[in-house]
Amino acid sequence: MPQPISRNARTGAIALALFAPLHWVVSLAGGQLAPTAFACWLGISFGILCLCEELGASKPLNRVGLVLFGAAFCARLLMTVALEPTLHVRAQLLFAFAVMGALLFWSVALMHRAEAPRVAGILGGAIAGSTLGVILMAHLLVGTATIWGFGALFAALSMPARDTHDAMLIIDAILALWALVISALLWRHNLRTTP
Repeated sequence: MPQPISRNARTGAIALALFAPLHWVVSLAGGQLAPTAFACWLGISFGILCLCEELGASKPLNRVGLVLFGAAFCARLLMTVALEPTLHVRAQLLFAFAVMGALLFWSVALMHRAEAPRVAGILGGAIAGSTLGVILMAHLLVGTATIWGFGALFAALSMPARDTHDAMLIIDAILALWALVISALLWRHNLRTTP
């Protein structure tokens, strides 16, 4: 007999479904709404903590994801308060790597579940892993090519005035889509049990 979905899972699902897409929408405005984007990030953080509790905070993959999310949290805070353009760009790079890394580890953790969570883990792992690969390729190809705008992140290290908005919107969009899928899983499936 399946166990009921916990209140923790339900509140985490609501937080992720509400704040991750809102974070992306607010990010469309760029730096003008950075404080509002950070407030949305706090809501995402609440949902992520609920997810980690459901997945099992003592499991290594979940801990690695949480550590990377902590790095993304620090980067998101720096993106909000940094006045120096080079620091802002470095924070964006850290944010991109840390968010995609966290999503990758949590997706791999979901692969150890059955049915829908496993499928979501496989898809999330493929998207997060390929995005990390594209970011790394953009780093290697900086100056000769730009892939999804990620080359602009690395080029902006030497030219801070360069526009990095498109690359950050892609990262935020991937996070929002992943959060919506995870929200549905938290709402409908007991992620605490493993096969």
